[in-house]
Amino acid sequence: MPYRRLFLFVEGDDDERFLRQVGLPAWERAYDDVRFVKFSQQKKQKVEGYLRSVKAMGADYVWIEDLDRNPCASSAKELLLRRQSSLDPARVQIVKAEIESWYCAGIPGDDPDYGTLRIATCAETGEVTKEVFDDAIGRTGTLRIPVLLALLERFDVETAARRNGSFRYFLSKFLGGGT
Repeated sequence: MPYRRLFLFVEGDDDERFLRQVGLPAWERAYDDVRFVKFSQQKKQKVEGYLRSVKAMGADYVWIEDLDRNPCASSAKELLLRRQSSLDPARVQIVKAEIESWYCAGIPGDDPDYGTLRIATCAETGEVTKEVFDDAIGRTGTLRIPVLLALLERFDVETAARRNGSFRYFLSKFLGGGT
């Protein structure tokens, strides 16, 4: 059986933290080696070189980027493909709207600490941005990173798939339907 590698290109620490908790167990069953590359912290030429190396070694990769201010995932993907021309469009995941929306999507409704927050009770979390998230958790009086870690500890994949379309798509395309 050939040695299989997966590279996950992520924007930053919050994305890596989320994917390590939610995706890594499934990927580790399918791959011998899984690596994270934080592309937003590197020059475009270095990232292009990294992509060429990944392709040359025959490894798999997934590029995960936030929708941010783009009107839709298609336009965000088009813009990204113009910026990073060597990307395979089939290996790109656009997070609607930002990774915080995925964290919020998995909050169980009966969670004693976060279940009553507005970000936990909305039917679709695709519009949750960093600012909306920070505003909601700021009202709890706790710091951001401990909240993110707490949300990951109690993250419910089924709830997240129901409450966030881009997470549901990611789950089916890149995690084989579940972890």
